[in-house]
Amino acid sequence: MLPQTILLPGNMCDLRLWRGGDEVIIKTLSDHRLSPVFYADLTQDNNIAAMAERALSATQGPLLPIGFSMGAIVAVEMAVRAPERVAGLVLAGYNATADLPERAAHRPVQQAEVRAGRMERVLVEELKPNYLAAQNRTNEALLELLRDMGMGLGADVFIRQSEALRLREDRRALLAAFDFPVLYMCGAEDALCPPAWHRNWADQSRNARFEEISGAGHMVPLEAPTKFSEILDHWLTQNREEFA
Repeated sequence: MLPQTILLPGNMCDLRLWRGGDEVIIKTLSDHRLSPVFYADLTQDNNIAAMAERALSATQGPLLPIGFSMGAIVAVEMAVRAPERVAGLVLAGYNATADLPERAAHRPVQQAEVRAGRMERVLVEELKPNYLAAQNRTNEALLELLRDMGMGLGADVFIRQSEALRLREDRRALLAAFDFPVLYMCGAEDALCPPAWHRNWADQSRNARFEEISGAGHMVPLEAPTKFSEILDHWLTQNREEFA
């Protein structure tokens, strides 16, 4: 039985995260008979565990979670809570640690600013532009999409997701227990979750592969959707028997 693909977005991202490059990521999944996909709703809860439980409850049978950033954190939590349902994991822009102290300390400051009606400033000046590779920081269409996704989700979602990230658990010690295939992907210029971290996560997993994507920062599904889909296609082909 083929697993159902579940796409888990990053912080303040909607399903458009996965539809860049003329939907090449979705087309790759379709080519492997892993569509239609299920888009996880990570907007309702203020903790990672509840997000994972919501995603598990909304689906049935074996799953192939594909998570980006916060969505990758939720994907791992799904595997921790229901390993028998997870056929494999794709984790892009992933951080297995708890929130870093400096980031955890700054999140309440951002939350207060968002409550005061200044979410657009936080999104535009503090968050999304710093997540891009140098060559993409002047890409007006990409910057506008990132702003539009965040503003469309709104202040309440920002605060819930911020709290979920601030209070998340460290999952590094659990990665070695995963017996299923795991694909780690990261932009070469990811300053938020750098390549060295992903290599470390992959080294701890029994059946893992790591791929670094040049010319991309943290927002790798949008910055390099074609390369993302090519790597995904190759990994799915290599693990075809696992997903049969």
